Amino acid sequence: MEKPLYFNEWEPSFSQHRPYLISFTFRMTGSLAEAEDLVQDVFIEAAKTDPSTIESHKSWLTKICSHRALDLLKSAYKQRESYSGTWLPDAVPDSLQYWNLPEADSADKNLIITESLTTSFLLLLERLNPEERAVYLLNEIFEYSFKEISEFLNKSEAACRKIAQRAREFISTNKKRFEPAEGANPTKLISQFFETARTGNTEALSLLLSDSSEFWADGGGKISAVPHILRTPFDIARFFAGIYSSRVKPPYEMKMELHPVSGRPGVVISKKLPSGDWAFETLISFEFEDGKIARIYSQRNPDKLARLTSLR
Repeated sequence: MEKPLYFNEWEPSFSQHRPYLISFTFRMTGSLAEAEDLVQDVFIEAAKTDPSTIESHKSWLTKICSHRALDLLKSAYKQRESYSGTWLPDAVPDSLQYWNLPEADSADKNLIITESLTTSFLLLLERLNPEERAVYLLNEIFEYSFKEISEFLNKSEAACRKIAQRAREFISTNKKRFEPAEGANPTKLISQFFETARTGNTEALSLLLSDSSEFWADGGGKISAVPHILRTPFDIARFFAGIYSSRVKPPYEMKMELHPVSGRPGVVISKKLPSGDWAFETLISFEFEDGKIARIYSQRNPDKLARLTSLR
């Protein structure tokens, strides 16, 4: 005899907690598609259990999500080793982040929450092992106690504390600075960057970049993108000047908009489809140091962008 399913009974609670679960699993995986699919699978699994027998739906769902995310990460990390070109976590325009956490009680905590969605921070999380990533996020971002985390992960509190300490030390040591110079206007600097790129003046463009600047681009092997990270102002300037000063026009209408991306100042480039709808073509976020551009992250993988286009 098949066990009953409780989809209808779970629906109100699951709808309430789904944005939070997406928020957690996206930070765990760096992929919106994987996060949404994982959370949907959790709903299907939860439906096998009568919700009236669960004391805390949020904690119970978090535990299932944690284990599924850990299993997914173990295979995802290996797959990224054979990824075509540079792998980047999904870039998401801030206006489409429907899973945003509620405002925290302090400005410092709100800053930590925002930074935990940036591309540079998600790349840093990639350098933790799956358990370190889970414990760090659950404790530092979602503010669960080590007692709760130990129950989620089936580990002792002492073990969770040690894992958290390792993760915090690594994050603290390797976290990139994001410090525009006092009075600097990031949006104005981005506009100046593209205006200069259109002139083709590589020297002038390189002056807008910090000495330690980096350019990362993810095309997934399916669209043109720089196959490796550029790490000098000259190389980055030469690339952008070559692209944006070109007189070759794309075979479709394009538009470029200044818009926050992944919690940072950014640019959204869209192309017009034959249907008349607009689809994301490139999402770019910028980070700054001492009033200059320090890091540029360009997400161009059409598979990743297609999921976002459906949210517009």
